[in-house]
Amino acid sequence: MKDMQAIRDEHRETRESMERYILVALFLIEQRWSYIVSREFREDGITAKQWLFMVILGNVFERPPSMQEMADAMSSTHQNVKQLAVRLEDKGLLRIKQDPENRRMLRLEPTGRFHEFWAGRDERDAATLKSLFDSLDDEEVKILFNVFSKLEEASKQRYMEYRAR
Repeated sequence: MKDMQAIRDEHRETRESMERYILVALFLIEQRWSYIVSREFREDGITAKQWLFMVILGNVFERPPSMQEMADAMSSTHQNVKQLAVRLEDKGLLRIKQDPENRRMLRLEPTGRFHEFWAGRDERDAATLKSLFDSLDDEEVKILFNVFSKLEEASKQRYMEYRAR
C-alpha cells in the first residue's frame, strides 16, 4: 500500500486532482468517524446513524418533525428514517405520534428519556469531539468551519437538483 503522504503529494498538481483526493478523503473520514461514534455509543446500543438522527431531532426542529421533514433534514428517505425512528422508539427515546391535524402524518417526538440520555453525555462527548480535531489549531478550525459551511450548502443544492430529476 502506498504511503498516504505520497498519495497526497501525487494529488497536489491540479485542482481536479485535489478535488478527487478531497472527495475520497471525506468518505474515508466519514467511515472512520462513524466507527468512532458507534464505538462511543455502543454501550447505549446507539449506532452512528441513530446518533445523527437524535442530534438532528434535538437541534434542528422547533416542534416535533414529521417523518418526511426528518428525512429531508437527514438527506435520507422516508423509509430509512422510519426504520431509525422505530428502533429509537423501541429504546424509549422518542414517540411516533399521529399529527392531530393530519392523521396520515406521523411526527417524531423526543421523550424524557431522550433528554436524560443527552444530559448524561456532555463530558464524554466533549472529550471525543476534542480528540477528532486535536490536530487542528483554532484558526484551522475556523477555516474548516467556513469551508464546510460552503460545501454543506453547495451539496444541499446539488442534492436537491438530483432529487428533482
